Amino acid sequence: MTNKQYLTKALSGLNVTEDDIEIILVKSELDADADVDVRGCDMATYNRMSALFKGVMQNVSEGGYSISWNMDAVKLFYNALCSELGVENVLLARPKVRNRSHLW
Repeated sequence: MTNKQYLTKALSGLNVTEDDIEIILVKSELDADADVDVRGCDMATYNRMSALFKGVMQNVSEGGYSISWNMDAVKLFYNALCSELGVENVLLARPKVRNRSHLW
């Protein structure tokens, strides 16, 4: 399996186009035809999540037909990816405690 095949299969449920996969590969400096580097591809997905959200954030409605995306499911996918990689989930806003005692 190649890097491109892995990304195509892993992201198939997120409405990612072939062009989006190419952009993820180029920006992450991954060779599309090389043997799969699972961690490299997962990090590329994490780093290029904005390209994935571009297609997911569109709700389309024409006539009696409509397509809506379950953003909670996408966020769960992203959260699971972050946990698996051991990186920060930047979509989850967490309050930060800062030392402001010098202001008193």
